[in-house]
Amino acid sequence: MSDPLHILGAGSLGLLLAARCTLAGVPCQLILRTREAVCAWRQRDNLLLLEQQGQSTPLKVAGELADESAQPIRLLVVATKAWAVADALDSVLHRLTPDSQILLLQNGLGSQQAVSRRLPDHRVLYASVTDGAWLRSPNQVVWAGSGQTLIGDPAAGPAPDWLQRLTRAGIDWRWESDILPVLWLKLAVNCAINPLSALHDCPNGEVPERAGAIFEPLLAELHALLSSEGVSLSLAELRERILAVIRATASNSSSMRQDVLAGRRTEIDFILGHAWRSARQAGLSTPVLDALYLQLQNHLTERGLPRN
Repeated sequence: MSDPLHILGAGSLGLLLAARCTLAGVPCQLILRTREAVCAWRQRDNLLLLEQQGQSTPLKVAGELADESAQPIRLLVVATKAWAVADALDSVLHRLTPDSQILLLQNGLGSQQAVSRRLPDHRVLYASVTDGAWLRSPNQVVWAGSGQTLIGDPAAGPAPDWLQRLTRAGIDWRWESDILPVLWLKLAVNCAINPLSALHDCPNGEVPERAGAIFEPLLAELHALLSSEGVSLSLAELRERILAVIRATASNSSSMRQDVLAGRRTEIDFILGHAWRSARQAGLSTPVLDALYLQLQNHLTERGLPRN
């Protein structure tokens, strides 16, 4: 029997992946973070509800704590928030084997490189996920829109065979021989949308208007940052990429806005914070980005949320 996919994290992406694998008969195991979460999951009889276009499909997905089993984890998908990756990984290190492979689904940048530094002898894959999903309840995930998952190995090499399980699960994925420019471009898109939607408490479609005069200068600074990181595209191309995402998700709330409204810690440190630190290291002048970063930090502090 092939090793199951162990999915670490029961947020929207983790539950969506578990649901799609289960529907397709791809073996998977959900790893929950706390004993309370596991107890609640089992009280619901391992029931996971996948909602799409108003229809709800009940599925059975086993959930466990990392230390409840001695079963080796050879295929690990980390689906936590970026700020939770380090602690989540700590919980499963004792179950990894020398040949374990890890797929990271986090937003932003910084958490992925930290995992690669920590596990230099393991194959660590990075992914960019654009599916829309949100939680209606702790065991009900709403699949709001299909996207594409781009996957690559920053240390190079071909796609591993086990990724074909994603194909079996109906996931539209593509192997990227150079994944970091992909993640940098997604970071720039997130920097142009997430902080402004959170600050102005607006859906994505209203971001350019609400941002006003700072929107175009912000895009220019993000373009300069991408250029310093070796990402080749013009400012006009970057603007169109960002506006295309805004148009496609006009009625959506960004993940950062959702987190702020729910009183949850945001991923500011791995989105805007990573961009700000990288700009400093590159010696770039980014006054609009700097001011936006500080304004968002102050906004989070006012709401009693962590600044990073």
